[in-house]
Amino acid sequence: MFATLESKLDGCRNRHGLVIPFAHLGLIGRAWHASGACLHMLHRHPIRRQVVIPKEHRWDLTDHPSLHILRPFITSYLKKGLAEIGSENKTFPASAAEIYAAGVCERVSELDNALAALRLTLDFVMDLGKEPKPDPDIYRYHYESFVLRVIGFVDRAHRLVGTSFVMPMKKVEGIGGNAFVRKQIVADHPHVHAALLAVSDAVDSYKGPRNELIHATSFSSRELGLFTSIKHLGIDTDGLNTDELARHHFSKGGIEIAVTIAKLVETLKALLDALTPLFEIVHQHVQIEGVKESAPKGP
Repeated sequence: MFATLESKLDGCRNRHGLVIPFAHLGLIGRAWHASGACLHMLHRHPIRRQVVIPKEHRWDLTDHPSLHILRPFITSYLKKGLAEIGSENKTFPASAAEIYAAGVCERVSELDNALAALRLTLDFVMDLGKEPKPDPDIYRYHYESFVLRVIGFVDRAHRLVGTSFVMPMKKVEGIGGNAFVRKQIVADHPHVHAALLAVSDAVDSYKGPRNELIHATSFSSRELGLFTSIKHLGIDTDGLNTDELARHHFSKGGIEIAVTIAKLVETLKALLDALTPLFEIVHQHVQIEGVKESAPKGP
């Protein structure tokens, strides 16, 4: 598939006619911005205070070294779009490499936005573990949000791979898209396939709870059920400090979320490492095309 990537880039140029709709610029522009030679995420949530999750796992995937080689294309892509803002044009011209880089960076940005949402959930749960009267209903709400969101990383990771290999998006995003992506890479790119499976394994334990939530079963556990019953029924606990027990239980839930985020960050970084050769091919393709265009014309 590496051998055909350059032809797919040329095909991308032919299909799109070097024109990109402004709506696509919006998807990228909301998450990326140019600052000198670097691009950073715009969508950052403030950290209210240090929590269990290690500092290095607050790091954005868009800062991954494998994406540095694509940043010149993103910079030029955004500049072209910005130059057309205010005009009546609904599209703007872009090269095949810019189209490719925009697609990859959009997928990475989707993963970063999802990580930011998980980190917000983590912050809320850790704060709840320090409340004088921690509310089990609030904990259930945030934990359910975490369970529902975390499984989405599997689809997002597959779409990143599909976009990086220039696979047909109708198949990648359609029913059975994840299986389609894996089938395309399992034989020729086992390292990418293994990295993709590692992302799925990081959240595999949440598939069951997610499915239960989808079918209208609220999340519960032995401890959470007890805390909820005590709260709503006003049960006398004979001096037992149930608030302290609840704080301890909710803090453990926060640690679980933190560990899962850490696993996701590590597996996603490994996936970007595995995709690096593809990004290098795009850079080399542009360099070769530049040499062809600058070569002296024959008689």
